[in-house]
Amino acid sequence: MADYPTHIQIEPHIHMIRGANDARFPEANTLLIDDEILTLVDAGSHPDQVFSTLRDLGHQPEDLERIILTHYHADHKGYAAYLRSISECEVLCHPLAKEGVESFQAMMKFIGINNLETKEHWLNLLQARLPHVQEDYIVDSTFLDDKPIDCGEIQLIPLHSPGHTHDHTCFGINGLEKVLLVDIDLTEFGPWYGNTVSDIMDFKKSIEYIIDLQPKMGISSHLLDPVTENLAEKLKWYLEFFQKRDEEILHYITAGINTISKLAQIPIIYPRIPHPAYFIFEELMLEKHLELLSKNDLVILHDGQFQVLRA
Repeated sequence: MADYPTHIQIEPHIHMIRGANDARFPEANTLLIDDEILTLVDAGSHPDQVFSTLRDLGHQPEDLERIILTHYHADHKGYAAYLRSISECEVLCHPLAKEGVESFQAMMKFIGINNLETKEHWLNLLQARLPHVQEDYIVDSTFLDDKPIDCGEIQLIPLHSPGHTHDHTCFGINGLEKVLLVDIDLTEFGPWYGNTVSDIMDFKKSIEYIIDLQPKMGISSHLLDPVTENLAEKLKWYLEFFQKRDEEILHYITAGINTISKLAQIPIIYPRIPHPAYFIFEELMLEKHLELLSKNDLVILHDGQFQVLRA
């Protein structure tokens, strides 16, 4: 078990269940809505964390009535199938998430696993860290953008915020002063967009959208505590990662490290590559940067190598 409290109360009826491993991948925080409809938002926290929280609040695992998933990623849909098998709860997601949540093969497609080598690396990683996500899931229903999901006294407002993935959805909690940021996660790593269905421009717009909402609390899926101090400034700091990565890419291309494979070896997005599967994500994110840099006439691809046109 973690060496920190398993759950904290955000407000009456709202509890954040902290993921193990400091809520870092392959774990993620989840929200438990202890209301008329006992609801879990995401299912990435280990079941031990979820069960102990339920019992602390006077419930049993089979009492869970609903799981709402924020997007199809393995550390968020996580244990939803297992929890559903115990409680017979309903599972909801965004319409764009349904295919990736339900089908393991669709999840692989959205991630960008498209050849035998990358599939082998990814399956090895899953077997080691996320063996429970290799089966298909069941989604009972979908929610609509901006249409509140009624839990009783708590209303959850879906805020479709693509970029991290095409289906990524944040949630306002009884309005927009408290927002579940999900993977606009404000971690030191910065934004992550290493799937084929990820998009840098959409990600920027989604962060700007959250900034414009002016929430007073942001709940990250990968930080152990909600962010309440200087939230707007932290969101702007997070947004700056895209420009800083552009600048770093241009610097290395100027220095002669001028192919995606060479840039990935540095690496630029990740501080290090802990598993061969992470090269897939590093290269996909670099490709997205270089596509935009090319579109903006900052780089050109010539004979398989990138050249800087202007910095």
